[in-house]
Amino acid sequence: MTFTIAFLAFSVGRGLLSRPNRHVASRKQKWLVMLSGTSMGFTNTFYILSLAYVPVAIAAVMMMQSVWLAILISCVMNRKWPSITQTISVITILLGTVLATGLFPLHQAVSFKGMGLSFLSALAYALTIQFTGNVGQRLHPLTKAQLMSAGALLVILIIWVPTVSPLQFSAGALHWGAITAFFAMVLPLTCFSFFMPHLSLGIGPIISSLELPASVIFAFILLDETVTGVQIIGVTLIILAVIITNVIPVRIAHRYQQMGQ
Repeated sequence: MTFTIAFLAFSVGRGLLSRPNRHVASRKQKWLVMLSGTSMGFTNTFYILSLAYVPVAIAAVMMMQSVWLAILISCVMNRKWPSITQTISVITILLGTVLATGLFPLHQAVSFKGMGLSFLSALAYALTIQFTGNVGQRLHPLTKAQLMSAGALLVILIIWVPTVSPLQFSAGALHWGAITAFFAMVLPLTCFSFFMPHLSLGIGPIISSLELPASVIFAFILLDETVTGVQIIGVTLIILAVIITNVIPVRIAHRYQQMGQ
């Protein structure tokens, strides 16, 4: 339901665009963008399947592998090594993730099948980050988001519809489905489509890691969940890594510019 609502929302948004903002894509380009959107459907699918075998903390840690996976994919595509600052930031983010999720101590055996599924989810998410920045750049961001959500919806329909009962579609499901669609699909994909093409190599995946601190903070504020000191340290490390990655290069560039003058 979440993906259906998201697709309908993007379709309405695209319909509201003025004609000058609509770029008529070729059939090949449309299929390419839709194909890239399937990675979002696989991200959701692999993550849900992994939760049957591993705790949420382990699944979250494995999902955050998408940070270095996305940077690795970007480096291979652009034939360019990541900077030292980005490398340090990735290591800091992974350490912060372990602390923020409260992964240790483990109270049960770890399922390699579950870890494998959550790693596949991370890989699919890393591909989503790359696709939003590099595929369909001539299209309006809302048009691209609509096509990508269509690809994701297609994957979800093929995989999950046979397991869903018609009785599960209630007013409550529609209400929470709409809220989930906005925060999990519409808002992130819109921001990715608009701004990811403007970010330099490796910056997008690092910024996307802020979703974990956001989830911890909102779990504390909205759900009244207990947040430990270790989790606060982990959240702080992730936020610092994002700040360092974006502030230090700007400071260095500004200093060189002043020296050149």
